[in-house]
Amino acid sequence: MSNEEYIIPLSGLSLGDHSITYTIDDSFFANYDYFDAITGKLNLEVEMIKESSLIDFKFQFTGFFELKCDCCLDKFKLNVEDNFRLIVNFGNEFEEVSDEIITIPYNESKIDLSQYIYEYINLMLPYKKVHPDDEFGNSTCNQEMLDRINTFSEQQKDPRWDALKNIKLD
Repeated sequence: MSNEEYIIPLSGLSLGDHSITYTIDDSFFANYDYFDAITGKLNLEVEMIKESSLIDFKFQFTGFFELKCDCCLDKFKLNVEDNFRLIVNFGNEFEEVSDEIITIPYNESKIDLSQYIYEYINLMLPYKKVHPDDEFGNSTCNQEMLDRINTFSEQQKDPRWDALKNIKLD
């Protein structure tokens, strides 16, 4: 599947405000190996302000991911909402000035936003993917699966480690 819909033609783009709406779903995630276990649906509003020497992109994401819990392996829904900004300057050559600012050559006729969208989505994903706690602070993980994992891990204990428990340090 191609990401052609995320390519913005720069030549012929008039000065001023422009906006584009995208739906990011499984067809987008399928283009990236990292997203094997991730599904979801995000609405993305991209606002562009084109000036003579730069384009200011503002990305607003709302939606959800369906993730696999690191603790119990069940899937859960994670609602997300986030904003990002990308400023594209025109210059002599391509350069990443900072996380939010890049320079592209004057003669560049288009910009592909798909890689930036991919990176912003990665920034929205939590490092540890676990079911959120309920309103009382209790885990909503699949308790049956957690019990099975704990039982299995207790059965697999290596007795050689038990001998180390008897070592006393002065």
